[in-house]
Amino acid sequence: MRRGAALLAGLLLCCVWPSAPAAAETGREAWLRYAPLDAATARRIQPGIPGTVTAVGDGAPVLRARDELVRGLGRMLGTKIETQASVPATRTLLIGTLTDLRRAAPTLRLDGTLAEDAFRISSVTSGSVTHLVIAGGSARGVLYGAFALLRRVSAGTPLGPGDWTETPYAPLRWINHWDNIDGSIERGYGGRSIFWDAGHVREDLSRVDEYGRLLASLGINGISVNNVNANRVFLSPELIPQVARIADVLRPWGVRVALSVDFSSPSTLGGLATFDPLDAGVAAWWRGRADALYTAIPDFAGFVLKADSEGRVGPSTYHRTHADAANVVARALAPHGGVIFYRGFVYDHHMDWNNPKNDRARAAYDNFEPLDGQFDDNAVVQIKHGPIDFQVREPASPLFGALTKTNQAIELQITQEYFGQGRHTVFLAPMWQEVLDFDLKVRGNGTPVKALAAGRTFNRTLGAFVGVSNVGLDDTWFGNHLSQANLYAFGRLAWNPDLSSRAIAGEWTRATFGNDPQVVETVTRIQMDSWPAYEGYTGPLGLQTLTDIVGNHY
Repeated sequence: MRRGAALLAGLLLCCVWPSAPAAAETGREAWLRYAPLDAATARRIQPGIPGTVTAVGDGAPVLRARDELVRGLGRMLGTKIETQASVPATRTLLIGTLTDLRRAAPTLRLDGTLAEDAFRISSVTSGSVTHLVIAGGSARGVLYGAFALLRRVSAGTPLGPGDWTETPYAPLRWINHWDNIDGSIERGYGGRSIFWDAGHVREDLSRVDEYGRLLASLGINGISVNNVNANRVFLSPELIPQVARIADVLRPWGVRVALSVDFSSPSTLGGLATFDPLDAGVAAWWRGRADALYTAIPDFAGFVLKADSEGRVGPSTYHRTHADAANVVARALAPHGGVIFYRGFVYDHHMDWNNPKNDRARAAYDNFEPLDGQFDDNAVVQIKHGPIDFQVREPASPLFGALTKTNQAIELQITQEYFGQGRHTVFLAPMWQEVLDFDLKVRGNGTPVKALAAGRTFNRTLGAFVGVSNVGLDDTWFGNHLSQANLYAFGRLAWNPDLSSRAIAGEWTRATFGNDPQVVETVTRIQMDSWPAYEGYTGPLGLQTLTDIVGNHY
């Protein structure tokens, strides 16, 4: 056995073997372990890091950023990092929004502007003192900048000279969960729900707080907390205060909460005779539910809606369009700044597959292309990355190129529904990147899927990357230590889809298992080889697609 493989085997053994000396290392902290750097690396990095952190402003994400820097830098560098209440006369790591920093320290002469979630890390001189500054376009941006600095330090990379600015590629970077109110999770392989149990929100939401920290480290800014096959009870007056508890836990991490909703709710929950989207009473009911949610959760993010698909009722009940359905909900959310993600995964699952005209691969295109331009500005059509259903190899969905006047999102499945679930190692970033980089040539060369989904090609008001995560209470979150890399990769690609899969795998490995070169090379190789290997032993040339998928899709 090569030394790198032996080191990896020993490391994984320590993670899972109860009698091993490092039994407490369960994987629960994932890529945020902040393991101590070796002495030589710490000596290289330490001169660039001040010994104190000063937070300007009292926004919860800024204070979380301060505490994370104190914890992370202290652990990795083996030194105590102090905090300062106000800008000192000596060198400090100064963090805050660009607006707050200018107000608190005008002599720093912080020039330029930053987008809302962007950050800038720079060395700024005031008089004879040079501070290290993390400035954010918002409080969330400060938090993202703090995690970016910690990511660089964990990789053993010294800070270089000059400014370092990052702006997220897509404005909305959301996670969908398929959790049920009884605590079960559809396509979840890491244990029971961290949000729900036995018909109500969990009393102990400490795991939600830990999860919010993981999401913030990736720049995720929204999360839906229940199944897209939604139970109408989530919109009931009794449940709204419980959803508010989840929102309170995630808010300091810059993560806004959303809900999946059942389109028939005006009738099945509200008692109306109809759920026709063009009925005035139905529109008023949706407005009332939105108003109640925003009263309890002022920063509520919005709704996710699956309709007319896989047995879910939808606008076809009344011969209405998907745009009609999306817009009645969008208009209820609009006064509050909320958005609706309307899933484009629409097909008749009872169709006769022997009829060649029943082509599932074009179903989404056939349903939505004629409606382009009919959706409201706060409605987003959420499109699975391929036209079938998260299979081991699919082309890019043609719907990305068809919607030139409509906000759209790309949906990527982090949970490994068709990829061995929690039992197989399959690193999904290379597959996602093939789709993200695919040029649909909507206006000639230069219209890749990633630009279409992010709203960049046609200057749409919104654009999004959405990942189906389905973490559970298992200490590994996914039931498999290496599957954590898929959540990490989704977040990094949503922030910057130009990162390479290999770079992401290496980055995750260093943060998770340390910087030993042979460990990094071995784990990265395992991850990068895993998707083609899985394809080779389950469905070469895509032959597994929809041939005998039943039950649990395993």
